[in-house]
Amino acid sequence: MPQPATRTASCTAGPTTRGTPSVTASQTRPPSPTVTGRLLSPTPSPTVTATNRPPAPSSLQVFRAFVDYPIDVVVPVSDPDGAPLLYELVLGPPGLELRTEGQNARLVWVPKAEDVGPHFVRIEATEQTKVAKSAHVDFVFDVQQATACERVSCKPTEGCTASLTPLGTDCCGDGPDMPPSPLADLPCPEGRGLWVGRNLVEGFGVIGNCDRFRVINFGQIGATVRLNLAVRCLDTSEPLRLRVRMRTAQRELFDAPRVVVRMHEADDGFARRFALAFPVRGPGPFFEFEGAEAELSLVVEDARGQELEKRLRLRLTFDELPDLADPPLVRPPWDSFRRRRVTGQKQSHVGSGTGGSQATN
Repeated sequence: MPQPATRTASCTAGPTTRGTPSVTASQTRPPSPTVTGRLLSPTPSPTVTATNRPPAPSSLQVFRAFVDYPIDVVVPVSDPDGAPLLYELVLGPPGLELRTEGQNARLVWVPKAEDVGPHFVRIEATEQTKVAKSAHVDFVFDVQQATACERVSCKPTEGCTASLTPLGTDCCGDGPDMPPSPLADLPCPEGRGLWVGRNLVEGFGVIGNCDRFRVINFGQIGATVRLNLAVRCLDTSEPLRLRVRMRTAQRELFDAPRVVVRMHEADDGFARRFALAFPVRGPGPFFEFEGAEAELSLVVEDARGQELEKRLRLRLTFDELPDLADPPLVRPPWDSFRRRRVTGQKQSHVGSGTGGSQATN
């Protein structure tokens, strides 16, 4: 520990040439402090080890397909580290092929009439490395049977769209109603949809193109049309805005451009409204509608501005129609492990839930 500085001073009184005393002083400085300790070794540089990341697949791929139209889609997956991948078809319908070309893979299929409905496909992509990691790529192919009133346009790599032929030439024929095909129970937003039903007694009764649809005819008094409405993956916390119109080639039945509809939400993800009534425009009688083909067009919009649109070609009749069976919801097989935790769960349908209330718009 350094010692404090020592200072000494002396004063001698004696004659000088100028008669002033002589003063001398001395100072002793402390020694410089001594620092002792050990020499620190340099800090070693950290060692960085690369992390092997698994393949990165895209989100669920949903394709609309039609019978006899080919599908040829790329499997959207890549490895972020550039590792080569090995592909395996884990789940898929009969006839579906997985073809690989180098590091790319494709799904090739031509669905047939017996394939109508949703089909779930899973591809496993595995790294060809010492410590291999894998990822799943999931697809849903929703196969439909086109009617004579639909113009189908398909791109094998993107899926299909369909539009209705113009009114004026009958195209539905006189056959029975087509049984509804199953619906895929998909999460939002992939499961977003709009459905129309005709049942007046029990259930919902999903209708498709060329199905029969009843006009309730009161003769000279008037006529009315009633329909059921169901949506999924829309915001139904507030009423929906509905635009709906029905017309034949010769005459308009009704046009309701601004209808506010409060939907009833259910636990299965659907929101429904039953028995929306629309008076048919006069004058009557309305016998010309019997057997005529009509086009029903609907647009719904929620509070967030999300819209869904549907157009249907229907065969009008005054006869009472039997209630249609509701199509079952088919859940993806890879989702079953989570669903099994709920015991005693009944199979869901698009039309299940509380119904039968004859509410009007």
